[in-house]
Amino acid sequence: MASQNRIEDILIERNVPVVMRDGVKLYADIYRPDTADRYPVLLIRTPYNKEDAQTMNYAHPAWYARHDYVVIAQDTRGRWSSEGDFHPYDHEAEDGYDTVEWAAALPFALPRVGMYGFSYVGAAQLLTAAAHPPALTCIVPAMIGSDAYQGKVYRNGAFALACNLSWVLFVSQDTALRQGRGEWASEISARYAAATALYKHLPLTETPGIIGELAPYYKEWLDHPLRDDYWRKHSIKEQYDQIGVPALHLAGWYDIFLDGTIENFGGLRQLASSSEAREHQYLIVEPWFHMPWSRYVGELDFGSEADNRIDQLQLRWFDRWLKGKEASWDGVAPVQYFLMGANRWEQSPQWPPADAVQVPYYLHSKERANSINGDGSLSPEPPLQEQPDLFVYHPSIPVPALGGRSGAVPDLTPMGPKNQLPIEIRNDVLVYTSAPLAEDTVIAGEIKVVLYAATSTEDTDFVAKLVDVYPDGSAYNIAEGIIRASCRNSLEKQEAVEPWKVIRYEISLGSTAILLKKGHAIRLDVTSSLFPTFDRNPNRILPPGEVREADFRTATQTVYHDERYPSHILLPVSSSATT
Repeated sequence: MASQNRIEDILIERNVPVVMRDGVKLYADIYRPDTADRYPVLLIRTPYNKEDAQTMNYAHPAWYARHDYVVIAQDTRGRWSSEGDFHPYDHEAEDGYDTVEWAAALPFALPRVGMYGFSYVGAAQLLTAAAHPPALTCIVPAMIGSDAYQGKVYRNGAFALACNLSWVLFVSQDTALRQGRGEWASEISARYAAATALYKHLPLTETPGIIGELAPYYKEWLDHPLRDDYWRKHSIKEQYDQIGVPALHLAGWYDIFLDGTIENFGGLRQLASSSEAREHQYLIVEPWFHMPWSRYVGELDFGSEADNRIDQLQLRWFDRWLKGKEASWDGVAPVQYFLMGANRWEQSPQWPPADAVQVPYYLHSKERANSINGDGSLSPEPPLQEQPDLFVYHPSIPVPALGGRSGAVPDLTPMGPKNQLPIEIRNDVLVYTSAPLAEDTVIAGEIKVVLYAATSTEDTDFVAKLVDVYPDGSAYNIAEGIIRASCRNSLEKQEAVEPWKVIRYEISLGSTAILLKKGHAIRLDVTSSLFPTFDRNPNRILPPGEVREADFRTATQTVYHDERYPSHILLPVSSSATT
């Protein structure tokens, strides 16, 4: 039942029913100035509790209401107070459309609606926009991918274990309570709090706390390890030409959805359905991980310029598009990105900066590159005659992910910059380090690794990680990438690897922007696991949800760096950012 209360001059209506086209009622809280005037609408549709409204990262809805907006926070279908069943993304397009049009018709609202929110809530915005409700005027999708498969549930064939498992445990708790199964909710809550103890459990489909009646989609994800029609139906990038509203895209250098957010920006800039939308796509990249948003990320402090000022930014954006205050957004470049290392903001008309030049750094070793005790090196000089490096990967002893681009809770999943020395002492990590830099060097753009490698098994993973080595020896991760060997040619079809055959792998480490200071060194780590960010490859082609310890095989990995097979990393060196 709807109720009213107020916070000073803000009127709050709680649990207001919104009837969807199929009769299901979704419930919303409305925050608005207590006056007779009409105001534009800000809408946040969340599966994470409308009463919270993602306030871990954003100001409370009442804050926006005090700036003369009607703010509506709604529980999505099958979540918290709303009716219906929850299956990720299935109803967000039509439910979003119906809610936008309902909001625009409220007697105290002007028929101009903007949406905001991050992660799942960002996807809900883009899917709503693809349904093109007439009253939707602009959106601010933050930290969300471009594809339901690639970069979200899987990355180049590897299952994003830590993020997926922890997320399902989190959302299942509400589903259990909705079904009156308090005992399930208690069990899942305990499992979620100790998620790090579950990551090694096999098979994945039988992980304690994962209850099929509550989250059947988890098994569906594992049953679809390739990018088939199951994933395409919710792919945002395949709907760019259906989206016709201006968008402000918010990304983080250490966020799991970084690549997808950048792709959304670029794709809509090129393919959006209206010229206004194509001309008004903006990208802001902070140095943050998924949440919470702060200058303090992992083990590093990025300074006061990295403080969370997103609410003020969003207010300027909404004033521009919902109130017609064009001056509030004057002079904003299409791309603003935080240059780590220098800890300041840069801007560009595009991403990557036009002057970024791909500079190769080649892998070398004299004896062996295993661990920081080896003699692996990076150099702009191509290799000539050099022996390959070997290491052994067994899934029972995977290399831990220290920080990085996982999501979504830093206590439970590997996120952010952390000192990599604890894993670089392992012999199953190849370590290649450049000489100290003679001058400050700016890297801004997508990083790629071309790796010539062989394995003794029919399938395996290769992981590459770019690291900033400080003069005192500490080594902080910048970006990482993974590729499942059987998916090297396609995400839609697996192909076994011929054992011991040298294969060229191209591994994207995603984008970054960082000033590597004079005296620092560039390091590339190469190994075969990034656990639990991604599942452990058993070195066999098997359904990922069914793998058991008995299925594990030992892989001997050979990484080549010679004149015929010049393994290297491509660094986008930029001169546009002043040093």
